[in-house]
Amino acid sequence: MWSASVEELMNGRVLRFVVTRGSGPATVADVLHEWRGDAAFRSWFNALLANIPFSAFRWETPAVTASTISRAFEFVVLDAPAIARPPDQAAFAEHFRAAPGAPAVTFPNLGGDAVLVVPCPLTAASAYGHLAAFVRSAPESQQDALWQMVGDAMDRRVSAKPVWLSTAGAGVSWLHVRLDNRPKYYGHAPYRQAL
Repeated sequence: MWSASVEELMNGRVLRFVVTRGSGPATVADVLHEWRGDAAFRSWFNALLANIPFSAFRWETPAVTASTISRAFEFVVLDAPAIARPPDQAAFAEHFRAAPGAPAVTFPNLGGDAVLVVPCPLTAASAYGHLAAFVRSAPESQQDALWQMVGDAMDRRVSAKPVWLSTAGAGVSWLHVRLDNRPKYYGHAPYRQAL
């Protein structure tokens, strides 16, 4: 069974989670595998995020490479009330139009240094402004599809070069999960280094 331990950092403004499977830590490979293939895990993971006590947060993981995929899976959430603002559906409208009815889309960012996984507007726009809104308000089937697509995108991306998996939200007010070549928008300093 899956569980997670939580450690408060920065006077409670950052929470660090370590995911466990049974009696030991889950590896990055375990989590990527379960995102791709296990709806029950995706539901558990989504609920874990939905229960975080911040109104809005940024989500960040350490860099992943083919040689670090066996390490314990951990992540932080950073309290980010400033990103709780009106969603901007127009930011990714061209991608949504290209995939009518899709739960989410995956595409490279404008700079070409990241891949984005972005939920399409299937319900009220208020469900899409940031990760906290999405995991609490988007349709469950869409939450499930997003995490599956994140797992698929990471599976294609993991190599000898590091990839940083995160959400930010200070720029575009529409949830976009980032698979970056560098920790472009990271707030948690220990995760900015490639291990």
